Amino acid sequence: MAQLIVKAKKLNKRRVIPTFLPDPNNIEGVVNENFVFEGEEVIAADLPNPDLGKWYKDRDGHFYWGGALNEVLSIGFPVPEVVSEVSLTFDSGKMSWGHKFYDIPLIWKDLGTKGKGVTVAVIDTGIDASHADLISNIHPLSKSFVGDSNSITDTDGHGTGMAGIVGASGNSKVFGVAPGCTLMIVKATPQVAGVDLKVFAEAVNFVASIAEVDIVSISYSFAEDNGALKQAIQNCLNANKIVLAAIGNGHLAESGDRDRFPACYNNGFPQHAGVVSIGAFDSGGQLCTFSNWNSHLCCVSPGDFSVLTTGIGNISVNGAGTSIATAFTAGCLALMVSYAKLNNPEMIKNCVHAMLSTCDDIGPTVGFDIRSGNGIMNFRNAISKLKKV
Repeated sequence: MAQLIVKAKKLNKRRVIPTFLPDPNNIEGVVNENFVFEGEEVIAADLPNPDLGKWYKDRDGHFYWGGALNEVLSIGFPVPEVVSEVSLTFDSGKMSWGHKFYDIPLIWKDLGTKGKGVTVAVIDTGIDASHADLISNIHPLSKSFVGDSNSITDTDGHGTGMAGIVGASGNSKVFGVAPGCTLMIVKATPQVAGVDLKVFAEAVNFVASIAEVDIVSISYSFAEDNGALKQAIQNCLNANKIVLAAIGNGHLAESGDRDRFPACYNNGFPQHAGVVSIGAFDSGGQLCTFSNWNSHLCCVSPGDFSVLTTGIGNISVNGAGTSIATAFTAGCLALMVSYAKLNNPEMIKNCVHAMLSTCDDIGPTVGFDIRSGNGIMNFRNAISKLKKV
């Protein structure tokens, strides 16, 4: 197949290749400029009218006019992943302390994968789809639920940052934790503030319906326990997707913080069945002072003020917060799920348990505590435990 980029402002997605244009009754949807997908050229013998030029078919069976596409990389299918010897050491220009803390480049080599075959849904403000470190990893079914437009373009920056933490390719300025994974970008809000929970729930339900999605990363924390959102999250869990959510920032109460959602859609300690709720720790191995905590907190991941990620305009930026920590954890789980898919898919169901049961304790008491959950994620030990299954 070939990696294809839409170069027209809009391009129709069709059920069949038309004999003549225009052909409005044959249109199933529209994709926008810089949309990326995998497709194969339709052979000349199958074209009803060769005068219309090249046509491409995506892996879901939809057709696109070739004149509106750029072919950027020809690839075979399926593609065995080769973990390049390049960037198998810490690259201070493209990685930050989280990569170094876990020695992520050597983990790529150890696992034999950078996340290939795994799709992570990032439900957020969209993405800078032209960013050199993101453009090749965007899933063709990425979708917007904002307004009348289907554009996943990010004007806020939050979604671009979260996507970069999970799966920036490292082609230019930033390596994500799982640069070989596919990013299902679901634009659920135009900006971080003032989220419409009804629309957000619709976006979550969409993700639940997409079989390819393995992991759902939600870097949001809402005060409202919303029924529609809760059901949408449950739909994802019922579809055997790993759902992660940020526990929230702004910690104030010494007795613990109030429940936030969807992070607290789990049954708390000790089972934590349901959403994996993530807090943040700093480069010194301490819980970030802003990171919320309560009995629903599962573990903490890198999230202080120097985590490198992608920004709007093909730039790199530093981010902080439990949002960042959630995306970082999603990247780690993408590597584990990818390894499981390559070796024994039965191991997939053990990935979250392996991660939560091997954390390093940093709380005031031995074992689980509501300040840090199970503790700091110990990625190396989690992988070792997974391999023993």
